[in-house]
Amino acid sequence: MENVRPAWIWPEAEPLPSPWLRGHVSQKKYRQGGVLFWQAISQLSCPVVEDIEPDPQGRLCLTFLWQGGDQSHPWLIGGPSVDHLPLWQIKGSDIWFRTIWVPQDLVLAYRFAQIPPSQTKTQDAFRAAVRQSVKPDSLNPDTLSGAWQGHQEAFSTIDLPRERSVPPTRQPLLNDPGHSHHFAFHSRLLNAPRDIYIQTPPPCLAQAEPQRLLFLLDGERCKQVLQLPEVLASAQISGQIPATTVVYVGAGQGASRAQELGCNPAFARALSCELLPQVEQVLGRSFAPAQTQIAGASLGGLAALHTALLFPEKFQQVIALSGSFWWSGFAELRSATDLRQLRARFSVGCYERGGLFERPDLVAASQRVAKNLQTRGAEAAVSIRSGGHDPALWRQSLLQDLVSLS
Repeated sequence: MENVRPAWIWPEAEPLPSPWLRGHVSQKKYRQGGVLFWQAISQLSCPVVEDIEPDPQGRLCLTFLWQGGDQSHPWLIGGPSVDHLPLWQIKGSDIWFRTIWVPQDLVLAYRFAQIPPSQTKTQDAFRAAVRQSVKPDSLNPDTLSGAWQGHQEAFSTIDLPRERSVPPTRQPLLNDPGHSHHFAFHSRLLNAPRDIYIQTPPPCLAQAEPQRLLFLLDGERCKQVLQLPEVLASAQISGQIPATTVVYVGAGQGASRAQELGCNPAFARALSCELLPQVEQVLGRSFAPAQTQIAGASLGGLAALHTALLFPEKFQQVIALSGSFWWSGFAELRSATDLRQLRARFSVGCYERGGLFERPDLVAASQRVAKNLQTRGAEAAVSIRSGGHDPALWRQSLLQDLVSLS
């Protein structure tokens, strides 16, 4: 596997890139790490953020830390890079680190995994090692976690915005983000039941007629891991977005998820012709196409746009977060000629320019798709944001794109 290298020891002749870390390990009591060093670390917020002058690009210095012996081999999974990165070990110590320059408004989710050099030789072996050992950063209290696809997902998060538009993950959540209706959706087209959750506007907006109906694909993940009920309720209460009824659409399990979200006309029809009427029946009202939004992340972003292109009479606003627009068979872009009613927002992280796990350059792919839509009359825009292919950025970007469409 050409792009994967085993973890290594930091060259003693070179100064450590982090002034903070350099200053600490220069002290005899911290040189080998140990109890005193890690006690000092426990008083900090990790990863360690340093504003080092001068930096012409106005970036910050971010240092990730891991405690372990010579055979730990920790890797940074999903960090600020197009690839996963091994950490460096300070020779003769239990200190492993990785220092990276990052934008000042970085929003990112990451994890660590211990991967022996023997498991870095092929992509399959590397992926298996990641799945087996991946976990959040024990030194970072900020997390996003919840159940999805039958297991628990947990990410450590970094939130360095200049202006915060989404509450930090450690902020207490709203007690009542709105009434929730739950039902099992049985589709004749999909032959697989799934859970549907409908979140109405917060009680304090009970007198406000909902102005938007938002379908969120991968609904369980949006609800549990991204904690979107609280985020969207807060945005409605503050007036950032209009009163919105949110439909969390459960995903197919395992391989069926990719089959459904990968430009599947049956899935698009099931959403538009089966689920949408059922939701409107539950709510006791209908929504005009210009009020109806559909959004998703990764494959969900692809499916959201695919559905809007196939059924413009149902969905006229679409949000794709890190959309998988490299997917083969996306022929609807070529066949949809008049898209003057479509409003599309694409968000993608600056670190999604291709790497070991991602298909080539989601930034360029999103820009190509937006340009294609614009030539057919659609209102389409791409936002390149400081982050990666992860739930922390999707959580932030969804709200920003909803505000843009308001």
